[in-house]
Formats: sequence, structure tokens, C-alpha cells
Amino acid sequence: MIDIKEKLVTVVGLGRSGLAAAKLLHKIGAKVRATDAKPMDNLDNGIEELRLSGVEIETGKNTPQFFKGSQLIVLSPGIPGNIPVLSKSIADSVPIISELELGWQCLQGQRVVGITGTNGKTTTTTLIGEMLKAAGMNPFVGGNIGTPLCEKVLELKNVPVILEISSFQLEEIDEFRADIAVFLNLTPDHLDRYKDMNEYTRAKARIFDNQMPSDFSVLNADYDTVLSLARHGEAEQIYFSRQKRLNHSGVYLESGKIIANIYGQKLSICKYEDVRIPGPYNLENAMAATAVAMLLKIPTEIIAKTLREFKGVEHRMELTEVIKGIRFINDSKATNVDSVICALNSFSAPIVLIAGGKDKGCDYGRLTPLLNEKVRAVVLLGEAAERIEKESGFKPSYRTSSLEEAILTAYQAASVGDTVLFSPACSSFDMFKNYEERGRIFKEIVRNLKSEVSEMSDRSDRSDRSD
Repeated sequence: MIDIKEKLVTVVGLGRSGLAAAKLLHKIGAKVRATDAKPMDNLDNGIEELRLSGVEIETGKNTPQFFKGSQLIVLSPGIPGNIPVLSKSIADSVPIISELELGWQCLQGQRVVGITGTNGKTTTTTLIGEMLKAAGMNPFVGGNIGTPLCEKVLELKNVPVILEISSFQLEEIDEFRADIAVFLNLTPDHLDRYKDMNEYTRAKARIFDNQMPSDFSVLNADYDTVLSLARHGEAEQIYFSRQKRLNHSGVYLESGKIIANIYGQKLSICKYEDVRIPGPYNLENAMAATAVAMLLKIPTEIIAKTLREFKGVEHRMELTEVIKGIRFINDSKATNVDSVICALNSFSAPIVLIAGGKDKGCDYGRLTPLLNEKVRAVVLLGEAAERIEKESGFKPSYRTSSLEEAILTAYQAASVGDTVLFSPACSSFDMFKNYEERGRIFKEIVRNLKSEVSEMSDRSDRSDRSD
């Protein structure tokens, strides 16, 4: 375990991960400070609990003097390491690590599976967790989804640790090592944080940095960039592919079936059409999860049963309601263009697309061919609305000022048999705390709309009968 007893440690960022890091540091004997540039009113209620435990807290600013004397700095994922207040600390050679690194250093030898990539991380992480639960292995599933590692690490005893890992979390790792590192795909994202695609790619590739020959990297063979990133790593490489039959260890499609050939024995897992979660890219996620499960010696019948039963994750391609023959799909997790492309490819035309939010610098023009092929109308909201409308060039498009207005506009633009797809292509931070809150509010508004439409129909029926 990391030795920080009596050392002065400053935590930067007091979202859920930052709070978890500060509490963990306090429990293991550090002298803890915590700072967040957001005002207290915009932060979690758990801050007061920290203060009462003796943690010194600064909110509404990050002042240089608050860092004075720090022997270690821990960054929350949302805080980039190049913020001006950290430059003096870097010059003074104060170590800076991520919340992920802190949590990993507090593990007691548990086997770690780390899942990264631009899209599909949450689905794949959750699916692996479900396979392990079905096998009675009681895994911890968290990281960039659900529960931060720091929040539960001291409670974990002899269980596999399954972590969704973002590029933000990987920026400030030091010794972090995944026994199995999964790299799903790589497409442009977070270009509001990274100066270019190369910088984003370098951050993602850090998942391979500390792997050893006894470890495994599970790689999407359909992405040359992913393969090239792992080429210099020391881990044994296992592949998965939706597009080609593999001649080396991995998982692939053959004769309509998912085939696993990990230990030199070709095993049929299930028919690919049996995978319950929809869409071709979810098939890739299913194959990546299958590869990990095989490496962890999960029986094939449990893998197959989980693939047939797994319904997917909340806020990702989630059927919310059907109103007057119109399906409403909550895909709030789609925070970049490639996620929207995946979603559009998963549904038949016609679609009414609701998109927009905080602009991440993506190229929205890449959506145009699919919009022209599948979409009846586009409804836009948030600060990125103007860019999406201009770069996609799609008509008709409607600009709205709230999610409620966007949903009503989409409903009015749709016809019986259509799908209203809420797949934003943007982050949520201009209007919501996170994609989860955005998705929950979407579902709430849609359900309220269904009630209103039902009440109107009832009133109309009563009026017809009275006539």
C-alpha cells in the first residue's frame, strides 16, 4: 500500500472521485487538503462530512498558497494536469497522481481488468461484471462508471476488480497496471481537452505502460491504430474482430457464431444473433467481454447465457417508452460523434434525432451521410446546436432551448413507426451535471409526455361518447 502516513496530500477536484480520494487518504493517515474551483453550492453534500473529519477545504478557487507544503497531489479525472495552479507544484517536483493511481496502489494484490477506448467502455465493463457475477466471482465493478475505486478499495477482499478507465484517469498514472487491459476502439473525442488527436491517443495508450509479459492486452483487430499502440507492450496480445476471421488467439465470427480460440481450442460460444444488446458495435463489446471471460476461466455456458440475457446499461440505447407508435430511445451516454454513428446504425429509418450539448470539438460533418440516409428530422439544443446544424448541413433541423422543448418538437416531427433517438454527440456539462442526470431527465420528460398524451386521448374518447 502507498505510504503517505502523516504526509500532506492535496486533492484537486471534489466530484465523486475527488471526494472518494480525500476520504481514502484521511482513512490511511494522510494530512488532507481538498480544493475545487467550483463554489460550494455547486458541489456534493459530502464535502461537509470531509470538513467535519478535519480535512481543510477550499472552494470557489484554486489558490497557489493552498498547495504550499504539499508532498503529493491527487487529481480528480475532470481536472487536467496543465491548469496554471499546478505549474509551481510541477516545478517544485511535487508528485502528481490520479485518483485511479491512488486507488490501485491501495489494492491488496487483486487481479485488475481495465477497459478503455472511445466508445463501448461502460457496456463492456458492465457485461464483464455480469459474466463474473454469474460465475460466482463477486467482482468489484466501477472506476469511470458508478463507484470510484478509492471509495471501496479498502473493503475489497480477494475479488477481481473490473474498471472502466477514461483517458482523463490515465493521464496521471505512475505504477498503475492492469493484469488484463482491454482497448476497444479509438476515434476522435475530448478535443476540447486535448490539443489534437495525437495527444488524446497518447493518453489512452498509457493503459499498456506498466504491463508485464504475464499480463494480457485484449485488442480490437479491426482498428489498426489500436494494434499499433499495443505493439511495443510486453503483455500477451489477444484479439477480437467483427470483420475478419482471426488466425491467432482471439474471438471472431464464423458461420453466424461467436468463436473463441484463446487456448488453442476453437470453441463456439453462441450465435451472434443471440446477443441481446442491439447493434454491430455492441457485438464488438460482446466479443471483447467474451475474451476477458475466457482469460478468467469463466465456463462458456455462463458466457453464452449472459450474452443472451444482458439487456445493456442505462442511458445507452435504452428503450424508454412507446407513445402512439413512436419509440423513444435514451442514448444520453453518446457523448461523441462515433457513438451517434453507432446508434444510428442500430435502428431502421425513419429516425428523429435529438442532439446537442457542450461542444467537445468533434467533426459533426461526419454525421451527414447517415442523417441523409436514416433521419427524418434533427432537433438540436445546447451550446453545440449551431455547429451541428452548420457542419451537418441537414434539413429539416429545429433549434430548441430546453430538453423538454426538444422532446416535444421531436414527438411532433415523428410519425407512427418512427424512432425518436436522443443521442447527443456532446457532453452534458452546459445544462446537466453529467450524462446520467441528462438521461434521467430525458426519461422523466418522456414519461410525463406519455401521461399527457394518454390523458388527452381519454378526454377525447369521453367527448366522443358524450356526443
